[in-house]
Amino acid sequence: MDSFPAFVPLAGRRVIIVGEGRETAEKAALFAGAPCELVRVAADDRALDPGVYAGAALVFIGDCDEAFSAQARDAARAGGALLVNCVDRPALCDFFTPAIVDRGPVVGAVGTTGQAPGLARRLKAEIHARWPDGLAGLAGLVEAMKRDARAALPDFETRRAYLESLLEGPAAEAALAGDAERALMLARAGLATAAGDPDRAIAPG
Repeated sequence: MDSFPAFVPLAGRRVIIVGEGRETAEKAALFAGAPCELVRVAADDRALDPGVYAGAALVFIGDCDEAFSAQARDAARAGGALLVNCVDRPALCDFFTPAIVDRGPVVGAVGTTGQAPGLARRLKAEIHARWPDGLAGLAGLVEAMKRDARAALPDFETRRAYLESLLEGPAAEAALAGDAERALMLARAGLATAAGDPDRAIAPG
C-alpha cells in the first residue's frame, strides 16, 4: 500500500479551493451539499497570504502553474491548513483526491496515488453502477437503531448480529426503496424478536 486511505469529517470544517477553472470547479462540485464552509480564492496575491488559510481542514490548489502552486501550498501550510492538495501535481500534495462514489454517509473512494486517474475513474463507474441510490437510507436505518439495540441487547455479539441483520431482508429493502417509516417498523419488530419479546414493539428512541 503506497498511501493510506482515510476519511476527513466535514461537519463544521473549512475547505478552501484556490484557482478558477475546470480543475477547481470539479473539486468544488465534490462538496455540493456537504456540511462544511467552502471558500473560493482566486490564484492571485491573496492566495499567498498564510492568514487566508487559518482554520482550513482541506486546501485544493489548481488552475495555476507549478511555481505558484508551490508558493500557495507553502502559504497554506504556514497558515495552519491540515491537508493540502495541488491538483495534478503529486509531488506537492499532502494527499490525493480519489475517484468518489457518494451515497451520503456511504462513500466509496478509489485512488491510484495519482499514477492512473483514468483507471480510478473506470473503477468508480463500476462501483457507481453496483451501489444502489438508497444506501444512505440503509445506513440511516442502522444508525437510528443503535441506541435501542444497546438498551435491548446488552450482549455485544448479539447486538452486532442484530445490526448486521438489518443490512438484508425486508427492513433493508424498505430502506433502500426510500420507505424509512416501514423500514423502522420492521427493524423494531426484528429487535423485539432478537430481545426475546416478539409481542412487544420497541418504542422510538
